[in-house]
Amino acid sequence: MPNNRLIDMQHRAFRFFQDHTNLNPGSPGYGLTADSTARPTVASIAATGFMLSSLVIGASQGYISDDAALLITRHTLETLFERVPHRYGFFAHYLDIERATRHRMCEYSTIDTALCLNGVITAASYFNNDVIHDLADRLFARVEWQRLFHDMQGRKMLYMSYNPDKGGAYVTDEPGFIHQWDMFAEQLMIYVMIGAGPYQQDAKALYDGFTRQKGSYKDITYLYSPGNALFVYQFPLAWLDLADWLDADGISWFDNARKAILAHQALSVDLMDDYRTFSPCRFGFNASDTPRGYRVFGGLPNHHHTFETDGTVAPFSMVGALPFLPELALTTIEDMAGIPGLYKQYGFMDAFNFEDGHWISNKIIAIDKGLEMLMVNAVLSKDVYRAYMAHPLIQKGMATLGWTRTNKEE
Repeated sequence: MPNNRLIDMQHRAFRFFQDHTNLNPGSPGYGLTADSTARPTVASIAATGFMLSSLVIGASQGYISDDAALLITRHTLETLFERVPHRYGFFAHYLDIERATRHRMCEYSTIDTALCLNGVITAASYFNNDVIHDLADRLFARVEWQRLFHDMQGRKMLYMSYNPDKGGAYVTDEPGFIHQWDMFAEQLMIYVMIGAGPYQQDAKALYDGFTRQKGSYKDITYLYSPGNALFVYQFPLAWLDLADWLDADGISWFDNARKAILAHQALSVDLMDDYRTFSPCRFGFNASDTPRGYRVFGGLPNHHHTFETDGTVAPFSMVGALPFLPELALTTIEDMAGIPGLYKQYGFMDAFNFEDGHWISNKIIAIDKGLEMLMVNAVLSKDVYRAYMAHPLIQKGMATLGWTRTNKEE
């Protein structure tokens, strides 16, 4: 799908990751990527996974030389293996970008570790380099997934995160393991990763163990997450190319994401009289910057049985629709590109809201920009999809879960 706008968006997003990653030789935090432009000294381990994936795009598209991309990849993996704090192989969510030390008392996060490992796997698959392959294998093997396993009401579950500090992030009582993945959300790749290791039987039981809640908005029926923020459907499928895949129960996570996007659009259109920011091209209930700071909004249905929004729209909601609804996504992208002040140095700013004036976020949040970049690449050239899906760990994990391809042809 050659498209000048998309090509420009991809290149600008690549530049964001180059400009907001610590690439200072000799720095303990080499390769760590800032959480956002508003927090340039705080790195996000998930953002670093997007950065590693950006190097595959950059090398494939000629934005950076193969040698330069390989060098950044190698030294970033060294940082991850040798210096970034971890517990049982799970990285601290946030880090000092220069020192690679844990930021305050943040949690050691399963999902953010998985997003980082997505980048590690993508880079290891793309770059034919023994040192990178060895570091990636060691990072992956170090993760003690079994530490997360527990039973809850007869179902096998994964804990979400770990925090050893009383009063630390997400600790409500005693320190230790926190919450569990008992519902459908953005964690699909975690089961694939577990299925690639020594706990294959556990992987299938864990995957089968989370609740699949089906509901409808109007005539659109799909499996929804409890909060129903749009990003949960899109993030795992920024690496997992599941357009032609079904799980053992016949579920298409690709088709489910497509339906979720349409449901979010339908609700936004229905609320146009109440929120003037919304339109058929400006929709979605998501986690993003807002006029009152970072907020997480959800569409319908959800476990609260009511929507929550202040009318804020995040461009990555629509850009993230590209693989699922390309014509709709392209229309929305061109519509948003015409909004004064929204499309700038690194592409779209994080969000906009016209309920009380003309508010446009002054921030870029790295994981939101990363999602845009990967979804654009997914329809332009599939550099990341091809690399990630070709990795033996991903192929083994998907086979373990019983996922099957419906279309055997490339």
